[in-house]
Amino acid sequence: MVTVMETVMGSTVRPDNPNKMRYVRPFLEADIPQVADLHRRVFHTGDSSSLQLQQAYRSYFAHIYFQNPWRDPAMPSFVYQEPHAEIAGFLGVLPRKMSMNGRTIRAAVSSQFIVDPATRSTLAGLQLLGAFFAGPQDLSIADEANDVSRKLWEAHGGTTALLYSLYWFRLLQPTRFLLSRLSPGLFPSVIKRVFEPLCRIADAISHRVPSSPFRLSDSGVFGEELSRETLLFCLSEFSRDWSLRPDYDDRSLKWLLEVLAQYRAPGSLHRIAVQNADRELIGWYLYLLTPKGLAEVLQIGAKPNAMAAVLGHLVQHSWQQGATALSGRIEPRFMQQFREKKSQFHHRGSWILLHSNQPEVLQAIHSGDAFLTRLEGEWCMRFHPNWRGPEGVSAQAPKTLETQLR
Repeated sequence: MVTVMETVMGSTVRPDNPNKMRYVRPFLEADIPQVADLHRRVFHTGDSSSLQLQQAYRSYFAHIYFQNPWRDPAMPSFVYQEPHAEIAGFLGVLPRKMSMNGRTIRAAVSSQFIVDPATRSTLAGLQLLGAFFAGPQDLSIADEANDVSRKLWEAHGGTTALLYSLYWFRLLQPTRFLLSRLSPGLFPSVIKRVFEPLCRIADAISHRVPSSPFRLSDSGVFGEELSRETLLFCLSEFSRDWSLRPDYDDRSLKWLLEVLAQYRAPGSLHRIAVQNADRELIGWYLYLLTPKGLAEVLQIGAKPNAMAAVLGHLVQHSWQQGATALSGRIEPRFMQQFREKKSQFHHRGSWILLHSNQPEVLQAIHSGDAFLTRLEGEWCMRFHPNWRGPEGVSAQAPKTLETQLR
């Protein structure tokens, strides 16, 4: 018989004889090797567990789940343990602080939800989610969830945030974007290099034709490097109009930016503060420029009536950095401004899932009255085989990291 753990006031009660039963329990640092191997096999991060990959996994799981600034013993991550101590499932939990109409609430973001395919018939996923939802958090969030996870969440009374599951997309250099998406099997890199100059010329012409949808116009505002202190100010002051919003302090924001920057190529993370003609701060944005030229927008915000100018500067800046297209998560109240900037709206195939016993929290999100960006979700917490941890970056690229976090 499959047994679910019981959670009472944050404590865990195990079965009396775990060698004969399957059960869910809190994730321990000693579990990292097994969970890492499970992750490798399910997500195919490597054909074999090399020493380098093992080190990357140990650094990743230790830093994200045991060293994050929001860590709360009452909201641990969970493993699903088979008889004889085999771990066949994992659900990472990242506690986050949020504000609901000025009242502090606890949120928990699920991450790296993994179940061994050979164990799925045992309902391991349902048991992991049951343990997660039994926690003391006011709001549970899954970011970039697939259809299977959506069914599991909804079976537990969860809901789907349809508005926040949409993305906007803005082409900047159409021919180069198309070239970057061509299959390497049909179009080897040597052929792409031949066409690259021609594509640049075609895209340059498209920006100068008056009636072209790719024509860029001067936004009339200015941008400069966004410091951590300015970002903290923006997140505190410019998000006050939302009922639900994240609650950062300097320590938690520093940690998040270190995680975001540490395994990316130098120069790929762009953090910009936007000022008007009077040099008054009116907004900000952060994006990552991928090797294929797609600028993934992680967060964008502005003062009331300033979003159009901030978005215009984002378009210009990313184009100057060589981006071929922009993409980001929908901010429901700014859909008109994104449409005016020639953006298209689409669904990427992943969902934002919610679970809460507080109706006002769910209502704020479903009505678009929540400042929820990709910084608050799982996207920034992805594992990468080259993960080194902040210590590794400090030793190998101190100037780049210092510049990004100053």
